[in-house]
Amino acid sequence: MRNHIFPEIFSTLFLLLLCAHLHAQNKPAPPKPIDSATLSKIISQQVKDTSSGKSVIKLSDTSVAIIITRLETYTLMLNQVMSTLRRGLDTVEISESIPLIDSSMKVVKRDMAASGSTNNVHDLYTNRVLLVQLERKLDSWQDVLFKFHDRLVNITDTLLQLRSDTTMRNFPAEDELRDIYVGQMATLIQKWRQVDSANKANLLHLGLLQNKVAKRYIDVTNLLEDMDFQLSRFTQRMYNKDFSYLWEPPLPGKKGPKFPQVLNRSVHKNINILKIFFSVRGPIYLLWFLGAGLFLWWVSFNAKKVKSKHEEREAETILQQSRYLYRYPVASTILLASTLSFLISIQYPIMFTGICWVITALATTFIIRHNIPPNLFKRWLLLVLLLVMYCINNLLIQVTFTEQWAVFIGGIISILLGSYLLRALRNTTLPLPKYSRSAIWLFIILSALSVVLVVMARVAAAKIVGAASVVSITMALGVVLMVEILMEAVYLQVEAKKDSSTFISMIDYQNIKSRLKTIFYIIAAVGWLALMARNLYLYDGLYEQITDMLIAERKIGNFTFSFSSVIIFLLIIWLSTVVTQIISYLLGYTGQTSQTHKKLGSAMLLIRLAILAAGTLLAFAASGIPMDKLAIVIGALGVGIGFGLQNIVNNLVSGVILAFEKPIEVGDVIELGTRTGVVKEIGIRSSKISAGDGSEVIVPNGDLIAQQLVNWTLTSRTRRVDVLVGIAYGADLKKALTVIKDYLLSQDDILKAPEPVVLLQNFRDIGVDIQAMFWISDLGQAGIVKSQVLTDVYIKLQEAGISIAYPRPQQVQINMEPGMWKQPSAGPTPVTPSAPVTAVKPSPVVPPPGAPPENPRPDNSPNDAGDV
Repeated sequence: MRNHIFPEIFSTLFLLLLCAHLHAQNKPAPPKPIDSATLSKIISQQVKDTSSGKSVIKLSDTSVAIIITRLETYTLMLNQVMSTLRRGLDTVEISESIPLIDSSMKVVKRDMAASGSTNNVHDLYTNRVLLVQLERKLDSWQDVLFKFHDRLVNITDTLLQLRSDTTMRNFPAEDELRDIYVGQMATLIQKWRQVDSANKANLLHLGLLQNKVAKRYIDVTNLLEDMDFQLSRFTQRMYNKDFSYLWEPPLPGKKGPKFPQVLNRSVHKNINILKIFFSVRGPIYLLWFLGAGLFLWWVSFNAKKVKSKHEEREAETILQQSRYLYRYPVASTILLASTLSFLISIQYPIMFTGICWVITALATTFIIRHNIPPNLFKRWLLLVLLLVMYCINNLLIQVTFTEQWAVFIGGIISILLGSYLLRALRNTTLPLPKYSRSAIWLFIILSALSVVLVVMARVAAAKIVGAASVVSITMALGVVLMVEILMEAVYLQVEAKKDSSTFISMIDYQNIKSRLKTIFYIIAAVGWLALMARNLYLYDGLYEQITDMLIAERKIGNFTFSFSSVIIFLLIIWLSTVVTQIISYLLGYTGQTSQTHKKLGSAMLLIRLAILAAGTLLAFAASGIPMDKLAIVIGALGVGIGFGLQNIVNNLVSGVILAFEKPIEVGDVIELGTRTGVVKEIGIRSSKISAGDGSEVIVPNGDLIAQQLVNWTLTSRTRRVDVLVGIAYGADLKKALTVIKDYLLSQDDILKAPEPVVLLQNFRDIGVDIQAMFWISDLGQAGIVKSQVLTDVYIKLQEAGISIAYPRPQQVQINMEPGMWKQPSAGPTPVTPSAPVTAVKPSPVVPPPGAPPENPRPDNSPNDAGDV
């Protein structure tokens, strides 16, 4: 067997040596710099060898244009690539920031090594926040470096493409053209070598930098996992006894350094972490400062605009409605920026968060110092001192006996302060938010729990609960003021733009005030509850539980869904309806009779239908509901239509017909049956008609299509008005017609085309009727114009001596002379004569002033008396 083994080993070694030798022979030597003259000689020699067939260069008479074009293209491309490489890759910031990453990880590693002496969850959480920021920064660097790498790889592919282009091996056959081409080709090869060398150097530098960033990213990820493990372990034992009782000396293993030493080390460490944090996230806070400055300028600009548009007293009255923003613009801006800063983000070091809390409290103090009673203001100052104490206490990296007593005393003071505030709320007249008492009760309960925990020697838990109680009550007032400041900012913007042509001028602040304030308060309440959860270190656990509950898949039969998909579906549908309302409001779609916005009615209906349809499809897509389920819903809807939804679908389809056919528009005056009114809104299912008595009639769209409808303003708002005037008999009719006609032609409210018409209409018992017909431009003024015309016509006719006809009572005379009566015939039953009847004459009627005197006639005239 040995005889067979040795030859196999020898043959294997021989093959390895042979492969190594061949690889060494085939390995290209590093390129030597060659100038253009040498390259030209080499290319010329290759051209001479074309006849022998040894050269790869070919001569051509037909491809001169292609060769020159390709040469120019490659030359320009290499110039552009070389310009890019000379500018270099923007990796200076990454290279200079790597030492900062190393120092940050060194701080975290040192704290983790000393975790046995660290008894503060705030410190652990600060380290975790720092690691999260470092991980994000390194991840963004990796994305940048990968983009640079892709760019360099594209340059390499371009160089390989140029080198493998066989077209460049064709040379012109003419000697003169060939000499020129040889020189240009030598220059091109020289540029290609320079670009290739620079590209390789950049690839090498980029590879080394990517390796450094990747190594630190892995280290930060490992540290973050270890930190999460320590936080979870600390959370499990947070409510265990971790210090001595108040009435006992500290345990032997818990003595440690004194309070001043711990405070000094804690502040120094948190300042270093804060510096690292700002160096990583600095540009974001520059944007915060810029945004605060723009907000302050915006508010000042609107205030100046209000002053310039109104008189001094009126402007001051308008601006005084902004109680905080106009009186304290700087403090209001600081409060808004600091409150939004700690409400929006949850990944902040504890020192930065504490600074934001203190800034918010100080700004709140400056704003409310003259707006609340002195006794409440003193308690507020005490509350601010408690906040500062707990902010300093949160920085401590180790529990001390002094800290234990401070937490205990702070809890007792908080309980007493909360009790006083509850009593003060019963007698105050301040406009406090709705849930003020609930917030104070929560403050008292958490403070009492903190006292109980510190008495039971659970100092870490007591510190967390006590800090959460004080922060919750102080930041609650800051959040309320933030909402008021935002509302005042909207108010100033509306008042400043009230006379402009922008959509802001269409906004009625009093109409949107309550809704907008409700939305702001809901958002602020959610942020305040999230702040409470973060202070109690319940946010991460609640977030995971809520997320798991929302994304968990559930089944009803064969249908699979999740709560998140249902919420997304309902939210998108609700947002679609809100968007339609906002667009309607901003476009002036308020149902008024303004001619400017009249034609928006049908267009607005189509827009609303389109938004709702798009919102429905988007809701199905975003919620993850398959479109085949949508087909099932549509099929079920079709079955429902056949059984009980005919009327609803009829109204929906009628709404679409109204949108396209446009028989009515918003602002039209219509008559539908016995009702007359103005179209206020054309809805999807029904429309609103505003009647003249102030009521609003909801009319299904199907009735507007099916019934006979009179539209007074379909094409225009002009209308004919008829006026009937009675003239007494004996008056000059031609003069009356002329007076009325001249008057109508002289009025500006009456159209000249069509021309007014005055006609003799009828003869009646009391006089002659004259009918005047004229046109007005706006039928909404028909009643006012008709009343004015009747008044003026009466005056004009009186001035012309023409009497208006009026009814006269009929005079009846009964003649009771004896000769006029006949003796009644004898009958079987005698008739007893009645008493004599006297003549009855009605009292004379006094004619109105200006009426012609009547000619009296004798009582026995046969024309005025009748025999009975």
